Amino acid sequence: MKLVKEFKAGKLYTNNNFLVPVLEGSNLEMGEQYGALMKGEMQKTYDLLVKKLIDAGELDQETIDFWVTRAYGTGSLRTKQFYDGVVKGTEWTLEKVVFLDQVMEFGYYYGKLHSFAGCTSIASWGENSVDGEMYIGRNMDWSEEFLKFPSVFTVRKPNDGSYKIATMGWPGMYCAFTVMNEKGVYLDLHDGSSMGGSVVYLERPSTINTLTDFMSESPTLDALKARFNGTNNSTSTIFTIADSKGAASVECSSSNGNRIRLPKGDALTVVNSFLVDDWGLGKRETVSNSLRRYSNMEARLAENKGKMDTQLTKDLMDLRLFNEDDSFKENGGCTKPALQDADLTVYQTVFDIHNQKVYMKVPVPEYFADWTEIDLKTLWK
Repeated sequence: MKLVKEFKAGKLYTNNNFLVPVLEGSNLEMGEQYGALMKGEMQKTYDLLVKKLIDAGELDQETIDFWVTRAYGTGSLRTKQFYDGVVKGTEWTLEKVVFLDQVMEFGYYYGKLHSFAGCTSIASWGENSVDGEMYIGRNMDWSEEFLKFPSVFTVRKPNDGSYKIATMGWPGMYCAFTVMNEKGVYLDLHDGSSMGGSVVYLERPSTINTLTDFMSESPTLDALKARFNGTNNSTSTIFTIADSKGAASVECSSSNGNRIRLPKGDALTVVNSFLVDDWGLGKRETVSNSLRRYSNMEARLAENKGKMDTQLTKDLMDLRLFNEDDSFKENGGCTKPALQDADLTVYQTVFDIHNQKVYMKVPVPEYFADWTEIDLKTLWK
């Protein structure tokens, strides 16, 4: 970890091309630190994702105003204060700060961006891991456009009684795409539109904002389950949720509520297809080969029952889905380091929940960054 910048109590590190902002204080203070430390990278991201749409006449002021008012107006006090802090730190307008953070849900609604498409997660614990502890691997598969700016692992240390959290995202986008809190509670997000429908509910709070609140306040897997049981999502999504003792998946249809999928043993695979039987839906393949990825990783977990640890989780997540000639790999995995179906793997993570360690990787050759360790126990002190 190389310290490259400081602002008040905030610090910005680089580690093998990953950016690691470590923020401390009130939500307003943490937002200000983030803005001051990340302004340069945020501007590059804004220009690539937002400004080009404005310049092309595809994004007007009325649309921007709607999405900013929705996110800020329905956001929790935590969300508003963090946004206000980022405004202060960047010296940007509130609309610029908020719209960049909301660009994923906006893109999902308008079809301006590739949706989350294909992601894969595996969790192993109890009888499936070598020591009974929880190990989670996750591939974020999305548009290659998101390789053009760095992956950002943001560490928050709030002083308001909320739990410390660490999230994987991109500059100016704070959503808990892949996140763990200091209690060992974990969450990651997958696109669920192929099964739950692509309807976005504009008069509901932004799902991507509520996730930060969930993770800042949930001390156990059961508490996180309860949060989802009481939520109507604005978009159709699928989540992996876990703590040190177990894991589950939450399948969310924006039009038809949520279902919890419990594991059948001490291992779980999550992809982009709904797998809970009582939806009344048939198992549906996606353009990102969800069912193929699911069967691959279920088989790899079964072959390695009782052996799973950090290194083996990395090894399984590194197994490719396709051969070089675009055929499916025999005894394959889920990683796509090249664009061989609807998307490619823009980053990978492995979480060692007990030891509070995270390992990150970008497998795409042009942007390659090998497995890189982050010790949360040290950063959260």
